[in-house]
Amino acid sequence: MRTYWDTSAAINAAVSPQVLRRLRTGDHTARLHLLAEFFATMTGRGVQITDEAGKTKRVRFSQMECADWLKAFARKVQFEELTKDEALEALEKTQSVGVQGGRIYDYWHARVAEKVNADELITRNTRDFQDLAKNVQWP
Repeated sequence: MRTYWDTSAAINAAVSPQVLRRLRTGDHTARLHLLAEFFATMTGRGVQITDEAGKTKRVRFSQMECADWLKAFARKVQFEELTKDEALEALEKTQSVGVQGGRIYDYWHARVAEKVNADELITRNTRDFQDLAKNVQWP
């Protein structure tokens, strides 16, 4: 099975051993954009989690912790991008698929998932991918 990882799924993997275990089997793909977006989030505002005791806390990484985590993640994931022509062709189709504004980012993720024949696209933002990708799953 080939899984396409949105950044939100990778962030989920950073704080959830259960999600991280998904990388043990199958083929995994993401865009290089994930690396920068993950870094921006995890060294910036971080993410709020609830631990096993029910306490809420915010998880942030130092720059080095983030770089190390992403290196380990990247060893298990192939990276793919749209070519310039593929990106421009996708832009020509935006009106027919109802994409405008910031939704272009999710649309391009969906196009890369399609390009690599992903069986599923995993994201915590499932609504953002509605009507853009097939088999969108919560991580």
